[in-house]
Parts: sequence; structure tokens; C-alpha cells
Amino acid sequence: MKRNKVSRYVLIGVVALGLGLAGGCVTTDTASSRFPELQDNINAAKAVEAEAYAPTPLKSAEEKLAAAKLAVQAKDMVTANKLIDEAMVDADYARAAAPTQKAKNDVMRLRESIQAVQNEIKNLPAAN
Repeated sequence: MKRNKVSRYVLIGVVALGLGLAGGCVTTDTASSRFPELQDNINAAKAVEAEAYAPTPLKSAEEKLAAAKLAVQAKDMVTANKLIDEAMVDADYARAAAPTQKAKNDVMRLRESIQAVQNEIKNLPAAN
């Protein structure tokens, strides 16, 4: 009786493991379902002016999105998911880098303005 229970539990465990492995091996198109999220990331980067201040990573994200779509059409999901992951990182970087670069440019213009004012002050005639 005791041996029968153990055998039953082992059999149930083996069946469950087999079903889990079989389910894990089924290929589903998860890449296509990730395209909207990636496009949202790219749009968020554009919203903070990444086209002007971080064009390289933004362009890279857009190119990888296009390549991922081609990989899905070719049913190469491993490559598609890899490209989507890389594009997500590129879009996130562009979104983070754009405001930083814009602030650096603003600071540079302010420094130039301050320098111009200082030069004007130096060139003023001396007061008697």
C-alpha cells in the first residue's frame, strides 16, 4: 500500500514535469506582442527631443525595431527578441540622454552669454 502511494506520487511528478517541459518548448510569437511597448519607448524618446539631442541611439532603436519585424516575418523569434531587447535599451538611453544633452547645451549658451556680458563690462569706459 505504501509503495503504491509513492509510485503514484512519482508518476504524477514525472507527468507534471513532462507537461511543463512540453509547454515550455512550444514556440509562441511573443516578439510581436512586444512591438507596441517598444514603439511607446521610441515615442517617449521622441517626446523629449531625442531626435535633436540623442539621435544616434534613437536611430539605432528604430533600425532594430525594423529588423525585429523582419525577423518575426522570417519566424526567427530568438533574433527578433534579441533585437527588441537591444532596441528597448537604445530607446531608454535616448530618452534619458536627450534631456541631459539639452541641459548641457543650455548651460553652454548661458556661459557664452555670461562671457559676452563680462567682455562688454571690461570694454566700458572707466567712470571718472
